[in-house]
Amino acid sequence: MSAQWKPLIEHQGYLRHFWHPVCTLSEFERANASGHGPMSVKLLGEQLVLARLDGQMVAADDRCVHRSARLSLGSVCKHEGKDTLQCPYHGWRYDETGEVKLIPACPDRPIPARAKISKYDCEVRYGIVWVRLDSSFNCTEIPYLGDWDTPGMKVIVADSYLWETSAERRWENFTDFSHFAFVHPGTLYDPFFATHPTVNVDRTNGELRFQLAPPREMYKNLPEEAPMGDFTYRCSMPYTVNLEIKLWKDDSKFILWTTASPVDEKTCRNFMVIVRTEDNQPDHVHLAFQKLVLEEDRPVIQSQWPIELDSSELSVSTDKISIQYRKWHRELSQAALGGYEEFKASLLTEVIEEH
Repeated sequence: MSAQWKPLIEHQGYLRHFWHPVCTLSEFERANASGHGPMSVKLLGEQLVLARLDGQMVAADDRCVHRSARLSLGSVCKHEGKDTLQCPYHGWRYDETGEVKLIPACPDRPIPARAKISKYDCEVRYGIVWVRLDSSFNCTEIPYLGDWDTPGMKVIVADSYLWETSAERRWENFTDFSHFAFVHPGTLYDPFFATHPTVNVDRTNGELRFQLAPPREMYKNLPEEAPMGDFTYRCSMPYTVNLEIKLWKDDSKFILWTTASPVDEKTCRNFMVIVRTEDNQPDHVHLAFQKLVLEEDRPVIQSQWPIELDSSELSVSTDKISIQYRKWHRELSQAALGGYEEFKASLLTEVIEEH
């Protein structure tokens, strides 16, 4: 990295206190013929194994304490009537707490006290598997997704996809209004309307919230499947966007929800859920349009360097959303170093602009 560059966020440890998605439930169930895992995933540079043991989703270190084989290459099998995760190398079996319950080579000897792997918070919500690496602060929640279980709404949980960029860059891409006219001309936006007003950005309950009303005049020049309307954003820190659109064509509701998960410093795994009022269109029509938009974005976003946010980048007034987003990340990063109370205060402090 050039000497003039300096990462905007130097201390990344605060991200371990948040819930992050690691795969969809469908991807997990397809990863192994049993439907219960194990499955290998990576989060914040750490290799994890997922397994469903007696109905409970478990996330733990993907490394046997014996000779360091990947547990994700093993299998889920019964021991004394309960599900265990069996190491592929020597058959050591782990229960849902991460403790070894059987060492086949010496079944009659006491199991060493250190025969245990680290286990992490793990939940399934919105058809997605979530993991939190550090629960010591315990003041973060799985992000908001609107109308997930509202009657009359159709839900699509898309397969996840990888981008060679940071999760911060991916989030900023999704909330950047100024790029629409240049990256998505004729798809999401009419290039004639390249300018846009600044918006009010509020912080509340761990979310950034803002609204945008694009010019209605451009709607006639866009594809019918483009979900255009009045935009309301609820963005749960650190990487989730819940975009609710009141469609101009019929005033129905269309929610485009996305989140980026930091696989490591150079890669993010992205998730997308579409929730919409029943429109008699097949799901693949909506998925195909969103994939078209993503393929317009991907090469541009993957071209950004350095991959991490850079403190030397020049911002202008229409970058207000990303400016506020970056500011909050820096504050959270520093607050986490001060402990639970400082981190919680930074996460939950409300900042409401005059509207």
